[in-house]
Amino acid sequence: MINYIDKDKKYTLYFFIVIYISINLMYLKRFPFVHSDEPWLSGLARNMSESTSFSVTEAFFDLYIRNPHAIKIFFHSMQILFMKIFGYGIQSFRLLSFLFGLLVLYYQYKLAEFIFRCQKKAYLAVLFLALDVQFIYASHFARQEIIVLFVLIYGLYYYIKNIENHKSKHDVLIGTIIGLSIGLHPNSFVISLPFGIIYLYDIFVCKRLKIKNFLIYVVIVSVFAALFILLSLSFDTGFFSNYAAYGEQFDILAPVTSKFMEVKEFYLKLFYGISGTYYTPNIRIQFFIFPVALVASLYKIWRNKKSHDNQKIAAIILSIIAVNAGIILIGRYNQTSIVLIFPLFYILAVNALWSLRRYYYKRAAASILATVLCGFTIYNALPYINSSYDNYLKEISKAVKKDDKVLANLNAEYYFENGKIFDYRNLAFLKENNMNFEDYIYSREIKYIVYPEEMDFIYNQRPKWDGLYGELYYYEDMQEFIKNSCTLVYEFSDRVYGMRIARYINTRDWSIKIYRVDHPPLSKL
Repeated sequence: MINYIDKDKKYTLYFFIVIYISINLMYLKRFPFVHSDEPWLSGLARNMSESTSFSVTEAFFDLYIRNPHAIKIFFHSMQILFMKIFGYGIQSFRLLSFLFGLLVLYYQYKLAEFIFRCQKKAYLAVLFLALDVQFIYASHFARQEIIVLFVLIYGLYYYIKNIENHKSKHDVLIGTIIGLSIGLHPNSFVISLPFGIIYLYDIFVCKRLKIKNFLIYVVIVSVFAALFILLSLSFDTGFFSNYAAYGEQFDILAPVTSKFMEVKEFYLKLFYGISGTYYTPNIRIQFFIFPVALVASLYKIWRNKKSHDNQKIAAIILSIIAVNAGIILIGRYNQTSIVLIFPLFYILAVNALWSLRRYYYKRAAASILATVLCGFTIYNALPYINSSYDNYLKEISKAVKKDDKVLANLNAEYYFENGKIFDYRNLAFLKENNMNFEDYIYSREIKYIVYPEEMDFIYNQRPKWDGLYGELYYYEDMQEFIKNSCTLVYEFSDRVYGMRIARYINTRDWSIKIYRVDHPPLSKL
């Protein structure tokens, strides 16, 4: 009888997994909306593939200065693989993210099961994360955060699982995992800190490891960092100065004290859903759940300091602190990086729920929390599931061919062939290159201008949104050129893709005009 019950539970679990995967695949292209970072990254991967070199930069930036480096080389390699298998399109690259999202859920289960030694608790930790809108957003987004999160969760699972029988080979493997993640994203630095802190915790507090274990980890990561630096220098001899100059745009070189002062604003923006162009879901319920889970877990540790289970929970808490410290030290404060602490907090949430005395209370609290998380995710996603990125590209295709050269917003890049689209960010550097708007259009042999209404909106509110495309000092020159040297051939509207500023997306119809550039005068030939 028990076997039949177990089989029923197993089949029920498989059924819900299939439903979860099916729903996510159904809305993979619709939620969240396609952000320009996605074609930016995959566009670089496409250029690398077609150039058969990792030392190239983006084809859609010619005046906007870009310098090659090796920091994302593994991520682009994975993108190239998926592009070869599934074709060049947003679906292919979001599928890559979604598959890593499923791996995160699997190792969230393995990590929670080892911590709690209880399947029910492990399933809850996975359920809460799987229903969380920030996690779904990251697993649908064609950026690196979800892969970096996988490295963190797998690494923590491997570390904690082997802590009672720890050997030097474990330090080598953990160092290798983190070292290789440098080829994914600079946030590899952020996820390296949790391991450093829990190593020190196990050396000086739990007395389970020796300092040599920590040193092996540090040396291995440092060797990989040096290799990536050397590879980057082979791509660009000015790697250090160029990378530092790029980081300076985001205050990465600012003093740590000034970075620390910005952490409050970072979390307030997340709470209120304020951002520039990134989608920021409503996660206010998490701002209630996570502190409660943290306080409850700290209280349990305080009541039973010598418990091995509480030592594992302490490692999770230290990892959360370390990730936040890493975000502060880098000072980038990118909203998408916040997902790195979500799986850890849901482990604390399960730990807190099991502090309730009666099983009925635990079950009721878990059901309520899962329902609330599901409800908030649906609430966040509903405004966007009727939008269609494919329709946006289809509208453009009515007037422009894939092999036509265009000036356009980068979010249209998936429609065009490599090297055919030039992004508006280039225009901020016209003066530095002794060019005007007309010179730029004719010298690049641009045939069409895909003109979004947001350009007028940004100009009318200048300088508030200059961070998007730089100072629009060329605006009047551009308007004059469009009026005298272009012909309007098509116009359509889109509530989502006609505007990049997040707070104004989906608030009304935003027009997109397509102009054909007339033949240049003889003086320009």
